[in-house]
Amino acid sequence: MNNKAPWESFSKGYHQLRIGPEKGGFQAFVWKGEPGPVALLNGGTHGDEYEGPTMLTNLAATWRPENLRGTVVAIPVLNEPAFFAGTRCHPQDGANLARVFPGNPAGSPCEKLADLFLNSVLRYADYYLDFHSGGVVYELYPWVGYMRSENAALDKTQARIAACFDSYWCWGSPYIEGRTLSAAFDLGIPAIYTESMGCGGVRSEDLSAIHNGLFNFLRTFDFISEPSPTLNKQPTYLSSDAKEAHLQVHHPSPIQGIFIPQVSLGDVIEKGDRIGNVYSLAGDSCISINAEEQGKLVLLSRKRSVTEGHALATVVPVDGLL
Repeated sequence: MNNKAPWESFSKGYHQLRIGPEKGGFQAFVWKGEPGPVALLNGGTHGDEYEGPTMLTNLAATWRPENLRGTVVAIPVLNEPAFFAGTRCHPQDGANLARVFPGNPAGSPCEKLADLFLNSVLRYADYYLDFHSGGVVYELYPWVGYMRSENAALDKTQARIAACFDSYWCWGSPYIEGRTLSAAFDLGIPAIYTESMGCGGVRSEDLSAIHNGLFNFLRTFDFISEPSPTLNKQPTYLSSDAKEAHLQVHHPSPIQGIFIPQVSLGDVIEKGDRIGNVYSLAGDSCISINAEEQGKLVLLSRKRSVTEGHALATVVPVDGLL
């Protein structure tokens, strides 16, 4: 384990550094100002999610603050092997980086990456923001979320950070192990994540939402000496069921085949409503996928070729909220 942050000896200003090996590490950008807290930002935890990498790469190329308090560390692409392979998971071992924390320095390539990030970077942060999306496989009704705790002060801070992303609704949910946020949670670091739409691209609305949200955060927490923003009132849903926020377990496909949805993202769904059908390519099966519960459709599989167990949709009871 490192005894000090990689940027500790840096002078004030803008810096670039490589953390870890060329294959298996990641590129970081550091803005160091007057003494103060450390904000850690990253995209590309999953290799097929492009909104975070796009926004943070633009930030690294253009942002040169004159009166910065504290340190801002940005890692546009955390999972470079997956990013360049164009896959959600690590191409060498097939593992999901957001499922293997705290990692293992002697483990698989993905576990080594998790350990490197946790022990070389994350543990030195005072705030952590992780930018996600639906990637190429899913489309999402965008939200900002955090893991709820029994620590009222921690949750209040996380809710304040989430409120800065006022173009998105907020979803507070219970602890789920293995995530970047659960690693931050275990260290007592206030952390949020954003989920932009995805669909394999980058919507301008999502880029604006996460960029503006980031600068709302930097102003609200006094990293930059500008007036605190006036934020829109944010719809907030606090879930008490960890399964609700575990997106990959809802409405699993019962067979391998083609998924043809009959609903659209954002629709209000009644329990038992048909979400779509899965057809066997052999032509011998057509299985209706019916809603597990009532609520708003916040995730829908964009991928039509599905294997058994592939999550097709997520319905959350927030229809009266959004």
